[in-house]
Amino acid sequence: MFTLRTPRGIERFIINVSNSLARKGHEITIITGRCPDSPTRGWIDKRVQIHEIGHHNWHKASFIPGFMHDFLTHDYDIVNLAIARAEGYAAGLSYKLKKFRFNIVFQYPLENHEKHFIAFKRFGTAKNADELISASAYIARGVESCFGRSSKMVPNGVDPSLFMSDHVRRSDTRKDLGIPEDAPVLITVSALQGRKGIEKVLDVIGYLKQSIPDIQYILCGDGNDKDREAFREKVAALGIVPNVHFMGNQKDVSGFYNAADLFVFLPEFEGFGIVALEAMASGLPLIVSQGSAFPEILSEGGGIMVDPNAPVEIAGTIHALLQDRERRLLMGATGRLVVEKKYSWQAVASQLETIFQDQLKK
Repeated sequence: MFTLRTPRGIERFIINVSNSLARKGHEITIITGRCPDSPTRGWIDKRVQIHEIGHHNWHKASFIPGFMHDFLTHDYDIVNLAIARAEGYAAGLSYKLKKFRFNIVFQYPLENHEKHFIAFKRFGTAKNADELISASAYIARGVESCFGRSSKMVPNGVDPSLFMSDHVRRSDTRKDLGIPEDAPVLITVSALQGRKGIEKVLDVIGYLKQSIPDIQYILCGDGNDKDREAFREKVAALGIVPNVHFMGNQKDVSGFYNAADLFVFLPEFEGFGIVALEAMASGLPLIVSQGSAFPEILSEGGGIMVDPNAPVEIAGTIHALLQDRERRLLMGATGRLVVEKKYSWQAVASQLETIFQDQLKK
């Protein structure tokens, strides 16, 4: 629904995979809601077709007729559903009228999005799907327990040529933000939502300021008015207003990663997290929550997993790492190598390509 409207993780996955498959010579179409003032249209390769379906508003019910019409009037070899809302309902209903091959690509865990999983049961959408594809083993476990079917794994990705260590951009971005060259800087790139653990990171910043008065925290992302105001009130209550930089949504966050020394992300649940890969590609060590997909992402190194509900201990871990430049550089270099080996968009597209080729042989 929102590929042209919102630059979130799911939408970035759709766009980057579509671009990579189109460059391999496949005919790719993105079916999405009409959005004249799109922030993401410029990211889409000219070889990718875009079908903008009409809608009355941004509620899921408004999109169902448009998706159904597209599914029923085009003979796609494979349709891939990214989320359970309008596209999921439309696929289930359309399948009753015209049999076609479709997959569901899960980017979110059962624990945090059970309503989306349940939605895929409606109209037999999950039952009739050719393949269930999960972004991580963590997501796959929930998919398999919910639907009683196996799930193939294809991770998220990142563009290593866009996200990389750049000392010039580091200096320029810090200068733009008024941050001294020698100040320690942490960064989170995330929607401003409670489940993303922003409040927990702010607590950590509060403790760190006691021992590192010039600690700086860059926060890229936005949310609704209620959440945004709650976080700003928290910053004021902790006395860390001069230390926190709310940057809102950014079309290009790569420079902000360059300005930082550590990436900190403490969500309660996270299906995969493209932002973790972006930080690793940028040469940043990760401080992330235990569990979710992070054990998979950090299986070869590149960061430290912590208890997200232990702010004092997390502050101690960060303080020690900030004092050990050699260890930070080693972690960052390790993370960069992992990304280059496993998580480029080309590698992700190749895994999907193999699944699609096997499907077309059946």
